[in-house]
Amino acid sequence: MNSEIRTKASQKVTIVGAIVDFLLAVFKVMAGMFGNSGALIADGIHSFSDLLSDGVVWYAAKHSADEADEEHPYGHERFETVATLGLSIILAIIGTGIIFDAFNRLSSPSELTHSALLLSVAALSIFSKEALYWYTLKVAKTYKSEMLKANAWHHRSDALSSIVVFIGILGSLNGYLYLDGVAAIVVGLMVIYIAWKLGIGATKELVDTSIDAAQVEQLRHTIGMISGVNNVHSLRTRKIGQAISADVHVQV
Repeated sequence: MNSEIRTKASQKVTIVGAIVDFLLAVFKVMAGMFGNSGALIADGIHSFSDLLSDGVVWYAAKHSADEADEEHPYGHERFETVATLGLSIILAIIGTGIIFDAFNRLSSPSELTHSALLLSVAALSIFSKEALYWYTLKVAKTYKSEMLKANAWHHRSDALSSIVVFIGILGSLNGYLYLDGVAAIVVGLMVIYIAWKLGIGATKELVDTSIDAAQVEQLRHTIGMISGVNNVHSLRTRKIGQAISADVHVQV
């Protein structure tokens, strides 16, 4: 697969995501302030954090395709893995902050205003982020990029959090004032969960965890089918970005 085409496709989808994230962040924070919705403000801050995430992804996409050099003899593909781990840390910090703020708001809930504006912006966020999820996931699958796949799920988590915000706003407007704060807490927990999933996957790759057992056996079988190979042993595997690296001893 042409690495230059892969890099350009990765950068393009990331730039599109960054533009959408910026616009949504502005809309949500402003609408949340006008309508006194802590949940929508939290969702807006989450969207602003996505801009930082998009920047990390863009940088990694640009440099992970660089050729191997003296300092990096195995190439630069793990830039993607490090970027994914960085994304998980950013998300965990933001999710924690959202939860703390939500608990503060729960202690003194206030009435929401500008209901049509709040609901419209939350709905816009749901549809925009879901569209970004499918677009980014398609590119991720085409070019086998775990980093873009992680960013796609980041978009999906945003869409889900906006659904929670929408429900929370709707409940608050109908007299259940605490639901706005509860919605913000749920958003924070979802963000932390996504951070955990991404962080575990990236950490496993960085410490050279083997690929799953079924893939190892399939690889062992494939090597054993090579003409002249009589025995396969000491097969060790690891992931390096989108590639799988294997060390093996064979008897011929």
